Amino acid sequence: MPMTENSSVSEVISYIKRLKETQTKIYGIMSHGLVPEELIYAADGFPLRLSLTGDKSSATQGIEYLTSATCSFARSTIGHFELKNELYSELDAIIAGNYCNGEICTTELISEYFRIPRINIVFPSTKSESALKFQIAELNHFKEDIERFSGNQITNTQISEAIQIYNQERKLIQEVVKIQAEKGVLLSGVECSDLIYKHFLYGVKAAIENLQKVLMELKDRSSILEAKRIIFAGAGVPIGDDLIHLIENHGLLVIKNLTWTGLDYYNSLIDENIAPLEGLANFYINNENSGRMILSDNFFTNLVDIYEDCNADGILFYIIKYCSIFPSVISMKLKQTLSEKEIPYLELERDYAITTEAQLQTRLQAFKEMIG
Repeated sequence: MPMTENSSVSEVISYIKRLKETQTKIYGIMSHGLVPEELIYAADGFPLRLSLTGDKSSATQGIEYLTSATCSFARSTIGHFELKNELYSELDAIIAGNYCNGEICTTELISEYFRIPRINIVFPSTKSESALKFQIAELNHFKEDIERFSGNQITNTQISEAIQIYNQERKLIQEVVKIQAEKGVLLSGVECSDLIYKHFLYGVKAAIENLQKVLMELKDRSSILEAKRIIFAGAGVPIGDDLIHLIENHGLLVIKNLTWTGLDYYNSLIDENIAPLEGLANFYINNENSGRMILSDNFFTNLVDIYEDCNADGILFYIIKYCSIFPSVISMKLKQTLSEKEIPYLELERDYAITTEAQLQTRLQAFKEMIG
């Protein structure tokens, strides 16, 4: 079974409270963003990913602040604050990024109405040389803001050490992906997502310990999972959302999750041989599977390449309704690219508060029949 909100949040709250007793600052980050956690870690802070899914109650509360034509993840996140979610109440500050309209509005409203200090970070919308220079300067501003808020100076040595720790986690994740490719699919899509959720809730060190344990177990595991193999792309699946569990219960196996809740999100490393801020800027500006998603033609080409390399049976592209990151032009490009290659795919659009499980089951069953 997937990790659920109820089974994990109470434990995380206790963990966060213990951190706060040591004077550790807790920084809230909208999960699908590009915030460089390394800089928060270097300041002895704890980056908590606001990654709990929504339901009808939280989404309805969110409409008091955001229009119903806003993505349900944004509405539900602010709804959690209105409902006084105990975990989110532990935040000392919230990070506000510019990579999605829902995030901009949500963080502004959370800061204004729930009296949580806001720290801004800006990302460019291109990958040009000038954009990289801007990104380095912006990360330096962000570093200075974290220093002022935390009272802790962040040295280049501390940033480099943080980068090494986060790269260690990424290498372990990549090792899991490698084993999955070489030995066969040993972990389901649900199990792979839970590895990422560990990081969201407990941070990088706990995630590293968990990954090391899982890798030891995988070395002795030989039971390969068999089902129709699909690539999952698009929007991520937050904690408590049973979408991937539902997909796999229909005889479909998520062998690649290219979203911010998937292992493949971590398929690259930060360059440790250049200046730390330059390395961070290079890494985050080139991350195409994030919530910002600067979707170049390479994104769609890579999607096809991954499908073919993995011998997959289909692609499921997931969209949260009203998400400004996925305009119609992306849907058209996706349809054109995959249709030309005769790749079976399902574009699944959904709203937490409206879409029923029966509707999802109907569409998933039809997709399974389509791919045989």
